[in-house]
Amino acid sequence: MAASKILFAAGSDCDFTLLEELFDRNNTTVHRVRSGEEALATLRTTSFELMLTDLEMPDMDAITLARRARRARPGLTVFMYTDLPTQALRREIGEAGIERIFDKPLSPKLVRYLLWEARRASERGGGGDAASAKGV
Repeated sequence: MAASKILFAAGSDCDFTLLEELFDRNNTTVHRVRSGEEALATLRTTSFELMLTDLEMPDMDAITLARRARRARPGLTVFMYTDLPTQALRREIGEAGIERIFDKPLSPKLVRYLLWEARRASERGGGGDAASAKGV
């Protein structure tokens, strides 16, 4: 598996620690940020294969972040994870250009799937509908 570069935006240190370990096992560099504004500033200066964001962060939600991030970096693959997304939230997520929703907790198997999907999206130039990867 080729190396990947991912921007991970979440307010929780617990999430950072777990995901960094999982991604490291898959030859992936993770750049961590703690807020939506920090993510947007980072995207202005650095390219990433994808951005993974928690639904809720201290300064904005993932939907707002995804909309703004995709304006700054058209074609950016955006994935989100959350607890129990509702159908209404899924529609809003799809409209924001978030390509996949992952349910918490994230597992090593799910991280590998996420990386595989990100590479596929990158190869075909992005796009896709919001969908849940629960049960993968």
